[in-house]
Amino acid sequence: MSATLSDVARPPLRELAARAGVSEATASRVLNGRLGVSDELRDRVRRAMVELGFGDVPEPARARRDVVGIVCGEFLNPVFATLVHHVSTELGRRELLAIVAVTDRSQMPEERCIAELVERQVDGVISIGGRHSEIDGDLSHYAELLTSGMPLVFVNGAHTGLPVPHITCDEEAGARTAVAHLAQLGHRRIGCVLGSTAYIPTQRFVRGYRRALHDAGLDEPDEAISHAAFTLEGGRAGATRLITQGITAMIAGNDLMALGALAAADALGTDIAVVGYDGTDMTAFTNPPLTTLRQPFEVMAQHVADAIVAEIAGVPTFRDSFVFHPQLVTRSSTPGLSPAVPARMN
Repeated sequence: MSATLSDVARPPLRELAARAGVSEATASRVLNGRLGVSDELRDRVRRAMVELGFGDVPEPARARRDVVGIVCGEFLNPVFATLVHHVSTELGRRELLAIVAVTDRSQMPEERCIAELVERQVDGVISIGGRHSEIDGDLSHYAELLTSGMPLVFVNGAHTGLPVPHITCDEEAGARTAVAHLAQLGHRRIGCVLGSTAYIPTQRFVRGYRRALHDAGLDEPDEAISHAAFTLEGGRAGATRLITQGITAMIAGNDLMALGALAAADALGTDIAVVGYDGTDMTAFTNPPLTTLRQPFEVMAQHVADAIVAEIAGVPTFRDSFVFHPQLVTRSSTPGLSPAVPARMN
């Protein structure tokens, strides 16, 4: 007779996973009798249970719980909170409950968050701004999750090498739109204050920026791209470097960095044109109101919910990317270049 969940004495999850050579997420699914784990991986966990002196594991369960786990990079950046809000709302409309886990790099990294969600027997996982958005991010926990059969969806930048649907905005197109807008206003020394080059969205942004300068017949100013943290402080520090080099307009990697750039201009007593990225609600109420590239959060969230529902049902509609173009929202943070300010060229 096969064991039930109540019959199984539980070893420490981390110890069991290490002994079996699998992720904690996979060990948790086997320990909880969940579906979607290959026979080979289930056998490895069974053997590890025996080696550790514990009993057998339960047979896979059949019932769905209608619960989806959302793993999010942080909540200090309002774009993540906005995405989680809209995705959770769309899941609710499909009669699915969202459990949200917020990661950090030390106490609760993404791998651990996903393991905890799997432990709680979620039916699928949505990762927003996770390791998949890093150029050289460790993707092994995703690969094991997929091997275990857990439905998975990426949001906000992803490696296309994994067979996972991912929904993202087109940073390259956004940068081109922003440069064209600033060039039309007479700016010739246009820079960028962006996050780390370790992130896929940043590298897409740089490509779009440089292509747009070329299309507009503009040269890239020396040291026109400043990389900093995706924060108010990072935007302020990065923009200060650009302003002191004569940049008259800049595009920021997110709305927080854009507000930091405006603060830098105010502290230096100069006027610059600033375009943000994300289009979170606060941008309409800043001083000055921020010109920004708004992500279509509501429509993106609909596609995220549709994708995870399809993955859970075993009838995926796509396994590649769904890319949206951001919309330029023009406000007073992008004034035209004053005739009194020379448009210095390299």
